[in-house]
Amino acid sequence: MYLPYSRPRLIEIHEQAWCPPSIRRPIQTMLAFLWTHRIAPFQARAPYEAVVDIVQRVLLDIEDEDERDQEDRGTLQLLDCCSGAGGPVPAIERDINSRRSLASKPPVKVFLSDIHPHLESWIHHSMESPTRSLSYLTFPVDAAHVPAHLKEERHLRTFFLAFHHFSEDAARRVLEDAMRTAEGICIFELQAPDLGSIVTILALFPLSFLLIPFQHPTITTLLFTYIIPIIPAILIFDGLVSAWRTRSPQHIQYLAGLAAMTVQLEGGDKEGEWKWESGGGVHTWPWGRMSYVIGRRDRGGDDD
Repeated sequence: MYLPYSRPRLIEIHEQAWCPPSIRRPIQTMLAFLWTHRIAPFQARAPYEAVVDIVQRVLLDIEDEDERDQEDRGTLQLLDCCSGAGGPVPAIERDINSRRSLASKPPVKVFLSDIHPHLESWIHHSMESPTRSLSYLTFPVDAAHVPAHLKEERHLRTFFLAFHHFSEDAARRVLEDAMRTAEGICIFELQAPDLGSIVTILALFPLSFLLIPFQHPTITTLLFTYIIPIIPAILIFDGLVSAWRTRSPQHIQYLAGLAAMTVQLEGGDKEGEWKWESGGGVHTWPWGRMSYVIGRRDRGGDDD
């Protein structure tokens, strides 16, 4: 198993505090657009829809376990970590709760959180939620040290195109913190450190010139796209850095094993006993691939 511990920690420009909002916001908008829109003929559906399938299945599996054990363990919520300006989360919340409504199930509450809260964007997204089930945390949330009062609520933690931001030590601490108090963790990435991802990301440079008009651009955005193409250049640079920093599912599960040992030593019981699965698939033809890792508290009684 290849574990790329020695990779240099490169930075993503639009994530830096010194990056001007006039540059950062259009890039965040573009990333959300790429998550939530189908680009024909290269995509059979928008990438977020594949995520909804998986998260919905995890939610139903946990609820089925509760029913099987005849236990009321509390209402399950989603806590999205490193939400940025919102990304695909509003679309994911809307789709999940639409499906739950059709199945006569109550909506799931979804919370946006980040070490640097984007309140203006989050307020807008929460007001557009059809079921008013999308909310946000107004204070900074470190995914490696989730505040104690949040841990008291039964929740599933999600990371959408975010887990690669953590260093090796921080990634392990994020997993440890989730194992202590969360019901599960879902990690999704749309890129990998391979040639296919590099080609797919490079293709976004010409594509961005076509997509910007659909995102209600400001005059500044138009200037830094078509006259001085800083926004497309940073989009590509940051995408390549993201691919470089992305861990394989096997790597994440290796870190999860280390995290489990730490949690078990702390608790002396079954707190570190989790079950893991991973997978992926093509989100953009021919080489754009999504990968995911799902970890859930192992309550026993399963066929697997």
